[in-house]
Amino acid sequence: MKHSLIVRALRRPATGLAIALALLTSARADFIGTLELLPPGCEQTGQCRLGQDFGYLDPSGTGWQAQKGLLTDGASIPPWAKPFIGESFDKAFIRAAVIHDHYCDRHVRPWRQTHKVFYDALIASNVPAAHAGIMYFAVMVGGPKWAKLIKGRPCPVGTGCINQVDVGTSVGGSTLALSGTSELLISRPNSYGSARFANAMAMAVPELIAKGNALTAADVEALATKAMAADFYFKNSDEIGSGVTVTVGTE
Repeated sequence: MKHSLIVRALRRPATGLAIALALLTSARADFIGTLELLPPGCEQTGQCRLGQDFGYLDPSGTGWQAQKGLLTDGASIPPWAKPFIGESFDKAFIRAAVIHDHYCDRHVRPWRQTHKVFYDALIASNVPAAHAGIMYFAVMVGGPKWAKLIKGRPCPVGTGCINQVDVGTSVGGSTLALSGTSELLISRPNSYGSARFANAMAMAVPELIAKGNALTAADVEALATKAMAADFYFKNSDEIGSGVTVTVGTE
């Protein structure tokens, strides 16, 4: 019965995918809908758009929906890794990459949760744990980062309050912007082309490969945290106290 309801929901033009995701909240992690990349052959150019809504239900029951029209450049695979992992639009990776791209662009959920869904979706695509782990490490280290800024105040040691961070001077390469719900965010774009990313990958990949398919998400997260111990976004949570304020006009 549930399957027939899902099929009917997916055929509805506007809200079908959201309804299908809701119906599946008690089911196992899986993709919802058919991935359509346009124009035909766009994989060769490295720039594709989503022809219809496409979704994924993660192991916790959280639904992720990529909307029609989304621009994607495929999975984030370092050039040196392609010979043994695969190409950016490899069928094994592309569904996970589409979901990940959508939420990296929109900052709807925290960056850690957004990068973790990439790993979960790779596993759901039957990508071996060793390959999925290396790709997860790559997005953890080099992928975009963001955090919500909330009103903070300086704290003396031992006082319970929201610590204040001077984001204007402490976070190079980041920008401030309003989210769709008028929340103030600080964000940094991906750094896949940076020397820091290349160095982190060079140091970590031998250890990741050595674990083979015994590699877990927790292993990757621990190694990424170690490699990025000095990074602003790794050191802070999803909400950061700041003296920065913003006024939104309603005229």
